[in-house]
Amino acid sequence: MKPTEIEMVKFLESLRAPQCRRIVDTLHEKPLTEIQLIKKSKLSKRSIELHLLPLIQAKLIVKKKQESSVYYVLNKKLLKRNADWFAKFFSS
Repeated sequence: MKPTEIEMVKFLESLRAPQCRRIVDTLHEKPLTEIQLIKKSKLSKRSIELHLLPLIQAKLIVKKKQESSVYYVLNKKLLKRNADWFAKFFSS
């Protein structure tokens, strides 16, 4: 399934800032809490809060509550759908 026009725009806009791309890169291995994300990405708490917002709005990052913690999870299905769209330009 290909991404919708709005989904693609939100996806691309959410990755505009290098800090957003670093968050996505950090979360590609496994879901992390905000504190784990701060430590692993080496971004400040404020920067994490600021740059998570567009990623969550684009549905590229999803918040999952597990017991008393909130984990940030990379939406790999959405990422793949967008990557597949780009891949068609390299396959011919």
